[in-house]
This record gives sequence, C-alpha cells and structure tokens, in this order.
Amino acid sequence: MFSDGSTSLSIEEERFLDAAEYGNVPVVQKMLEECHSLNVNCVDYMGQNALQLAVANEHLEITELLLNKENLSRVGDALLLAISKGYVRIVEAILSHPAFAEGKRLATSPSQSELQQDDFYAYDEDGTRFSHDVTPIILAAHCQEYEIVHTLLRKGARIERPHDYFCKCNDCNQKQKHDSFSHSRSRINAYKGLASPAYLSLSSEDPVMTALELSNELAVLANIEKEFKNDYKKLSMQCKDFVVGLLDLCRNTEEVEAILNGDVETLQSGDHSRPNLSRLKLVIKYEVKKFMGKIMRGPFMKFVAHAASFTIFLGLLVMNAADRFEGTKLLPNETSTNNAKQLFRMKTSCFSWMEMLIISWVIGMIWAECKEIWTQGPKEYLFELWNTLDFGMLEIFAASFIARFMAFWHASKAQSIIDANDTLKDLTKVTLGDNVKY
Repeated sequence: MFSDGSTSLSIEEERFLDAAEYGNVPVVQKMLEECHSLNVNCVDYMGQNALQLAVANEHLEITELLLNKENLSRVGDALLLAISKGYVRIVEAILSHPAFAEGKRLATSPSQSELQQDDFYAYDEDGTRFSHDVTPIILAAHCQEYEIVHTLLRKGARIERPHDYFCKCNDCNQKQKHDSFSHSRSRINAYKGLASPAYLSLSSEDPVMTALELSNELAVLANIEKEFKNDYKKLSMQCKDFVVGLLDLCRNTEEVEAILNGDVETLQSGDHSRPNLSRLKLVIKYEVKKFMGKIMRGPFMKFVAHAASFTIFLGLLVMNAADRFEGTKLLPNETSTNNAKQLFRMKTSCFSWMEMLIISWVIGMIWAECKEIWTQGPKEYLFELWNTLDFGMLEIFAASFIARFMAFWHASKAQSIIDANDTLKDLTKVTLGDNVKY
C-alpha cells in the first residue's frame, strides 16, 4: 500500500513536499528558485508528488508554480484529481500546461498514454487512483461538473462512442482477446459519460434527440452485455429522466413546442406553421412511459380520471337497464313469441354490446386491483378498508355476470329441448293425422 520512496528522501525533499501539501507558498517558491538539485518529481510514502499534493489540498498558487517547471511528471494524474474534486480554477491552470497545447492528451486515457512510455500518468502500484480507461472529459461527465465539461469541450475534447458490441475490427478483437472484462468496463465508462446530463446538455445541438436515441441503444445493450446489465438499465432510465427534466425547465408553451419539434422543418400553412412534434412521436416509439405519464401521475388528474371512469360506468349501467323501466306484462313463466302464448317456456337474450362494455370495465378494474395486491402485498392491501370495499364491489359484479351467463346457458339448453319436442310433435301430426291425442 505504501511506497518505500520516503526512506530515500532527502531533508530538502521532505520539506518541499510538506510545504506543497500545507500550502506554504514562500517556501515552495524559494526552494524552486534556489535548490537546483531539488527533484520536483519526488514522491512521499503514499506515492504522491508535490503537484498531486498541491492539487488534492486545493493550493492554486503552488500548482501554478509547479506547472512552470520543466519535465514535471504526473500532470495527467493531477488533472484527473482536480476534475474529481471539482476544482475549476486548478483545472484551467493545468490545462494551460504545454502538454495540453495540441489537445491530444485530452482524448487519451491513462492506458492509451502508457503506450507512449512517458510519465504523464503513473502506472505503478502507487499511481493513479482512477480507472485506466477514463479520459478527463469522461471523468468530468461522471462527476457532473458542468463548468469543467464546458471547458474541456472548448479545448476540443469529446467522448468517442464505443464501437458496436459485435464489431470485428482489429482493435476490438485485440481488446477482447487481451482482457474482455476490461474492454466491457471501458465501454460502460464511455456510455456513463455519454449519458451524463452535463455532457448531453453541452455537447449536443439537439440533446432531446440524442438522449432518446442513446436511451434506446442502452436498453438494447442491457440485454447483450450481461456483466453490466443493471448499469445499462440505469443509464437508459437516466436518459429518459433527462428528457423529462428538460420539460420541467420550460417556462411557456413555445419552449415546450421547441423541445417536442426539434430541429425539423415545419409544414407551412399560410402565415401559421403546424407543429410536427417529431420528438413526441419518437418518445412514443421508444416507449418512454415516464414522459407520457408525467401529467397523469398528479393527484388531481388521478381523481379526474377515476371520476370520469366511474361516471362512464354508471352511464353504461343506466343505458343497459333502460329497456326494463316500462316493466313487463307477461307472467313469471311466460314469454311472447310470434306464435300463440306458450306456458312454462323460458328464454333469455344473448349478451348485448352494452353488457360487453360493462364486463370489460369490470375486468379492467379487477386487473388493477390485482396489480395493487402485487405491489403492496396481501397483508398491506387488506389493512386498507377502502381496498376491501372496492374488491367486494367487483366480486358482486363478477358474480352477477356469472349468474347471467349460467341463466343464459341453462335457458338455451332448455329451449333446445323444447324445440326438439315441438319438432317431434309436428312430425307425428303429419304422420298420424290431426286426430292424434296426446
């Protein structure tokens, strides 16, 4: 865990590291100017040099003094450390170092820089505390540092989208053969950066479109890359939450329409334009349920929806019973037919379309109650008397429909027997004549 470098430190180096750690600017400045034999890259027992110690303790002036020295090592580690702690001014100071002049260092991770065999990052057991596949902008996106992400984007840094999972290029094949788990980890780290709200909002001209497409891609990857299945699902939901959050920030209808329309051409109709709502169609295509159901989750809208549902249901019951208001003039065991009255003959009609709608409503309510039981658990569900009342009411409706069906079934069966007897009698009359007595 600890380095043996402290045993070989001279008195001057120990004093130099202490001054850098505790922010003693005059001592650090004097030693840098006068002690020409001083090794500015010496490390303490934790393997940290003066630059890392100054950054960790947010000493901006000492960091600037050290950055002026030539052949300074572990500048990349210091940058990652400053990003992780959110030290914006120190990040800007480090980015002004000549090592970042061309911008290539911002796009390379420690593992990629290791191939150059330099001391920009540390690779031994006392080296960087960050993953070797994380670039500065990926780390800034992970930490949700908007200002640092903006600074890095102005420097030209970008997060490269990983290749397709089934890509067969030489680079992907080599990484898969060398260490497949590290390759998968580098992919999930890149997608974490791409799905970061800080990166989405600052790097894309159409963040809604980018977030929706990325959400769909992450949902697909969740079923492919089993090692990080839960992580991909969380990132997919994070992208959906980002789109919903953008709508929360809208101040008027025009801003909402701008988000839902996106950067598309609208159809012109005279002096007015008709909104295309292409983003809304994309949301429906990708099944972003949270986006569509946000309004309906409000307590008032829930009350209105339930009230409207029960009102429609009561209307169906009244309309279904309308033909019974006038009553009937038949005896209990009689029914009127085209022929003469026939005693002890029972008939019942089939289910009407009105009754089918009522049955559909009851089945839907029973399904909703079953989901509630599954969510709350049977014990918690029974503790609420309102749930018991609802379920009891639905049981009564279900029992009435079952009784209605059984009555129809028995009546139809009895009617078929009576019809068979009538047919037999008619045949007998034709055969034996009209004087046959029964």
